[in-house]
Amino acid sequence: MATELEGNVKLQRFIELLSELNHQCVEIIRTGNTEILYPMNDTVEEMYSIQHGGTEEAYTAIEEDMQIIYKNFNAVVTMLQSNEKPKADKTTSEAVKKFLKNVFDANVRIVLAYGLA
Repeated sequence: MATELEGNVKLQRFIELLSELNHQCVEIIRTGNTEILYPMNDTVEEMYSIQHGGTEEAYTAIEEDMQIIYKNFNAVVTMLQSNEKPKADKTTSEAVKKFLKNVFDANVRIVLAYGLA
């Protein structure tokens, strides 16, 4: 990508958010702690704000993967809200894990596209 990282505060923040999202995905998949969804929502919303406001190639080139992140995160929230029991049943848990894996995979593809791994 042709975008310069040095001095680009928004892109640097976006990269920080990629790292946060990665850790949040791993932690929620590992522990099943759905409380992580609250800070994860803030992370996804800020990523959305930065990416949708950016016209540089660093943001436009990752549009497809960002859509995957947004839509799958929203699916996680919807799935958990539609669960009628306090604890998620097996079907809900499996669906949530799949959606979170999709978020994680898209996040990794962005990290790779940026040459960070």
